[in-house]
Amino acid sequence: MRRVLMVQLLAVSMFGMVLFPLCPPHGDAFAATVEIATGPDGLLQMEQQGKVTVRALRGWGRLPDTYMKLAQQLRQQGGLDLLGADLAQIRAWIAQAQGGDAVLAGHLVELESLATFMDGGEHLDWTPVQDQSSLPEGALVRQEGKRWTHIPGASMTMATAPAAPESLPAESAPVPAPEPAPAAEPPAPLPEPVSTAPVVSSETQGEGLEFPIYGGKSGTYRARLVVEGLQAAGGREELYFQQQDPSRWLETERVKGMEAEELSSSNGAWSSDAPYETRFGYAQLGTPVSIRVEAPQSPVIELTEQEAKDNVRYEITGREYRFILADSASGEAEIGFEEDKWGKNDGSVSWTPQLDSESGQPVGPRVIGIYMAYKIKKFIGKHEFGRLRADFRRIGWVVVAMPGDIYSDGASMFAVGQEKPLAGAGAEPNWTWPVAAPEKFDFELPEETLKKMEVKLSEDLRKVAWVEGTEGRQRVVLNGVPGKWYNEVPSYMMQFSRNGESFCFVAELGDRKIPVFNGVEGAIFEDLEMLRLSEDGAHTLAAGHVGEGVYRVYLDGVMIRETSARVRKPVLAVDGTAAWVESDKAGGERVFTSAGYEGPAYKSIIETPEFTTRRVELYYIADKDGDQRYLVRNGEELKPGMGVGYEFAVTPDSTFYAYAAPNGNDGETMVVNGKIGPDFSSIWGAGEFNADGTRHAYDAKRGNESVLVIDDAEFSSGVKALKGIWGFTFSPDGTRWAAGFRPNDDEYVMMVDGKEFARRKGKPRKIVFSPDGERVAWLEDAGSTWRAILDGEEGPEVRAIYDEEPPQFSPDGSTLVYFYRDKDKKMHVTEFGGEDRMHDLIPPRAVFTKGGIEYLAIDANRFRRESMPLK
Repeated sequence: MRRVLMVQLLAVSMFGMVLFPLCPPHGDAFAATVEIATGPDGLLQMEQQGKVTVRALRGWGRLPDTYMKLAQQLRQQGGLDLLGADLAQIRAWIAQAQGGDAVLAGHLVELESLATFMDGGEHLDWTPVQDQSSLPEGALVRQEGKRWTHIPGASMTMATAPAAPESLPAESAPVPAPEPAPAAEPPAPLPEPVSTAPVVSSETQGEGLEFPIYGGKSGTYRARLVVEGLQAAGGREELYFQQQDPSRWLETERVKGMEAEELSSSNGAWSSDAPYETRFGYAQLGTPVSIRVEAPQSPVIELTEQEAKDNVRYEITGREYRFILADSASGEAEIGFEEDKWGKNDGSVSWTPQLDSESGQPVGPRVIGIYMAYKIKKFIGKHEFGRLRADFRRIGWVVVAMPGDIYSDGASMFAVGQEKPLAGAGAEPNWTWPVAAPEKFDFELPEETLKKMEVKLSEDLRKVAWVEGTEGRQRVVLNGVPGKWYNEVPSYMMQFSRNGESFCFVAELGDRKIPVFNGVEGAIFEDLEMLRLSEDGAHTLAAGHVGEGVYRVYLDGVMIRETSARVRKPVLAVDGTAAWVESDKAGGERVFTSAGYEGPAYKSIIETPEFTTRRVELYYIADKDGDQRYLVRNGEELKPGMGVGYEFAVTPDSTFYAYAAPNGNDGETMVVNGKIGPDFSSIWGAGEFNADGTRHAYDAKRGNESVLVIDDAEFSSGVKALKGIWGFTFSPDGTRWAAGFRPNDDEYVMMVDGKEFARRKGKPRKIVFSPDGERVAWLEDAGSTWRAILDGEEGPEVRAIYDEEPPQFSPDGSTLVYFYRDKDKKMHVTEFGGEDRMHDLIPPRAVFTKGGIEYLAIDANRFRRESMPLK
């Protein structure tokens, strides 16, 4: 049965709104394939709203490189912003080109090609549609180059491309249909270049400086730098050049080494106290830059009386030049960099700044030093004595700001050539908060993200963040929503609050570090010591160095401390109280809190201070002179001292504490709430409290034999010459305990409540009780293989089991789940005695649901939520 598709396209003509019926060119089953746009999600939303610009295509990596060159040409030749243009604007420019516009006419073919590219939807992902009746309302669809938005009841309906100017045919300019709320446009990775005339260096650059011609001889010359192709520095962006002053580099070992290598014939001729010129300027993409030295051809070298008597004369035969690149923006773009070291072309250095096609970043020198020496011959009478050693002089340095270079005014970060701040005060946030957890956890992870495993998950596995991009250009994607571009985002500093309601990370932009809480950038640091979130995500803490020997602490975005002492080890309590350590210049350290506590000065603070959680109290270990350390609780030094100890245990409610202390006889004793226990040769760590703190256990040594002490009493295991104790743990209610005892190097005895539970080969790892305390499980490391053991029953041998955390019991204790890797390095999630699932990679954590578990898995580059039923 023949089927005719009737289509109505809504278009604009110079007479108003007109309806045009359209039949497919072939009329029946031979009609062209209908396709539906399937992504990328954010770009697809923008397309549906008619908000796609050339900049958006570039930000999403969907713009062919040839159009970046067109953007540069239009900017330079006509001051036109192609990156900010949408399809309607491009069509308007096409009309102007056809009407004879001098600038646009020269680029008509390229503009028409770009319009065809955008109009055809080539920047989107398309999938053939087998059953048009299944198309969802509002879907973006195309057939034979025609695009429209699907409305049920019609095979094709309202086209979505922006309206054309009146001079274009109406059918090429359909009116956009109303669409959902706008999506955030991905930020352009590079701001527009400044469109101002380049500076021309001439008399405006002064007379130059005076230099000696040759060491030990009378006679000087004046030389100056002549710089062409750079815009003179001015306005707020002078801050950039203040931060890039070349004097910072001149005495560094790196620059000294470069000078020694380039100027080895005259070491010392460019000493730091010698005068030199400095030029600052902005480069423009595609505008050639050249630097040369203007100096006399043959300055006079004065003769001494003796030289005059000896008929000595000097002849200047030319000049040599050296150029030192102290900093350069590298890339694959061809910039035509040329150095005239031997003075054949007046000793110039030149290049043309360009964009690197891969990174989108500008390529060219940023800081360049220029050195010159005269070539001198000495004659005695008619005889040539020879060429004298050249003395190079540091004529000057040129500092070049490239479009997109980053600088800070202390509160915000800016890019050269862009007015709006990139980060900090006044900048756009990464996201509109909150960013909802994905209803369907199914993401495509970039290859670089998978390679480095730059992924962070909330504890409930409902939210995810990852870093995408390459070195120099990275951003965070949170729950599938991309944030802003930065130079770098260290993935190890990403963190969710314990309840998953807040998220933070550190962004690196230029040479600054910025804490980002819930997508909003905080204060700018030169070096960020650390950032913290409270467990409920309601409080934030950031501390670090801001410059010129100044350190600051910010609590909930407000500066609460500024000091010249180095700020270290910041911590944040559950109630939002902050604590940190300050190191003064004399070498002492003390603890401060946001509640007004200022601890006494100590030689050092050992490890990081710690707040208890149920009742907020502050503990830290302070080292006095003579390596005598004390556990300090809320400012009180607890007695006796800890000697050189560095561990303590404390219950969440701060009711009980414990640490090992020296006994004065080269041994140690355990101190629990001030009570001193029996003497031992040594004590391992601070031991374990049960949940309510009423029980305490620790591992000690008497000579070479291990001893387990529980509730101040030595446990008699019946194992003679016990060599070690592994993995002591209390049950959740604190009434039971388990530990692995090592009688020799080959086997272990699992003791539960003081009785031998199992005797096996290998080493026990991660002993855990079920929530009700009735069952016990552990992992067993046999060297080349691992097993899970449940109530003494062994699971199958596997290559390696994840043991950074214990295996997981279900809430009712009926099921045990663990994660392992097989011989092919595939990861498995398995129920003990039940189902086993294999994936390329699995974050080793499961969430128990009714009748099963949920977990996350990566196969190839797909990151999905999976479920597995339990027996």
